[in-house]
Amino acid sequence: MVLTERIDSQKLQSAINMLKIIAHPVRLAIVDLLTQNERMTVSEIQNALGIEQAIASQHLTVMIDKGVLLSEKVSRNKYVYLRFPKMQNIISCMENCCGEF
Repeated sequence: MVLTERIDSQKLQSAINMLKIIAHPVRLAIVDLLTQNERMTVSEIQNALGIEQAIASQHLTVMIDKGVLLSEKVSRNKYVYLRFPKMQNIISCMENCCGEF
């Protein structure tokens, strides 16, 4: 039996990798924040989540390095934002499938 793929294997692997990166409570919370706010500073994210600056920076660095987020330095502030704004659909899907989180 031959299965036809709806998504080519390279795109499927990219999606899997992206989901693995955000599959952490802090990282998912960051994605959720950034779906509500176009861009935020590291300190705004830290304050919104109630986490230490080092923890926020660590997770943001991973997400930037892996291509989930983009960053922009403006004056003394480093702003981060979603590389793919449609990631909001992932949050919406999770809310619909799993209840509010």
